[in-house]
Amino acid sequence: MAAALPSPPLTLSDDAVVEILRRLPPEEPACLIRASLVCRAWRLLLSEPGFLRRYREHHRTPPVLGFLHNKLFLPTTTVADPPLSPPEFDYSSWVAIDCRHGRVLLHTLDPIDLVVWDPIAGDQHRLPEPVDLYNHFTGAVVCAADGCDHTDCRGGPFLVVFGGTADEDILLEDPSFTWMRVYSSETGAWNAQEASIDLGPISTSLDVMGPSLLVGNALHFLLEDGRRILKYDLGGHALSVMNAPPLLVGNMALVKAEDGGLGVAGVEGYGLHLWSWRGAAGWVQSRVIELEMMLSLEIGDPSTRFRMSGFSEDASTIFISANAGTFSVELKSERIRKIYGRGIFDAIIPYASFYTPGTA
Repeated sequence: MAAALPSPPLTLSDDAVVEILRRLPPEEPACLIRASLVCRAWRLLLSEPGFLRRYREHHRTPPVLGFLHNKLFLPTTTVADPPLSPPEFDYSSWVAIDCRHGRVLLHTLDPIDLVVWDPIAGDQHRLPEPVDLYNHFTGAVVCAADGCDHTDCRGGPFLVVFGGTADEDILLEDPSFTWMRVYSSETGAWNAQEASIDLGPISTSLDVMGPSLLVGNALHFLLEDGRRILKYDLGGHALSVMNAPPLLVGNMALVKAEDGGLGVAGVEGYGLHLWSWRGAAGWVQSRVIELEMMLSLEIGDPSTRFRMSGFSEDASTIFISANAGTFSVELKSERIRKIYGRGIFDAIIPYASFYTPGTA
């Protein structure tokens, strides 16, 4: 009697395949890229707009794909198709000053310009710089689409906020004058209404104007290495200033608090101290994350030191550099990962975005 033929392998429906694939971790985009190479059917599923939307909705928080430091883009994932690399410019030098909602804001020299860059699509939007005088500057890029959930802002309208302050080297009559202007991609122009404020004496030996944090409809910037915080109201086009919490100056960053409000994080010793702004109650310390309990470092070794390097607003993740490398600290889970090798970075601009087949 002939042996019975084996049963044919079970086949999964497209819906079942999608349910499996959308659970692949977004912090390793190579997983989706490899899945797209399995067969043509999977490749078509992964490139459909419906799958991309469900994938982003399932994970919600975009992963950090790498960070910019000086002219380098340093990847923190194994994605390499295509590699995310700095754009080609006809400029002598440039620096990244902000990243949000899948876009990076670059400041270029010779000639002086501002560029909004989409690292995944490779698009560049060049805009003229305001003519105001300054020798210390900062800026921010913000999605301007109504009702956007910011999981996929690619191709939509955006705003650029750029501001500066001038010291006595170029503005003798009022060296504390600080201004900000807004550029709209929809109008292609800077607003005529300039916001300004007198900050009083400023120490020019410090990092005068630092990175931004978007809370509600207001942007916040560290001033003087964290001694004060500058607030710009996007709706009212008004500037105000407030004191920072009592943390170690020069080793801190603006972060989102647990309630989504304004927060500050700073490293003191081997602890990551988190503060929240509570309005009339002022600054309140919310928690301390003990780094030595989570990192295999030589605690007590005088050569071991931590440096606050940056914060990803999109991914709610802090970045800390130490002699042993650069580490990410996810604020919700307090999970710590080593993302880069040895070396201390004073300031980095993290880039967070969903990267899936068909998005580039």
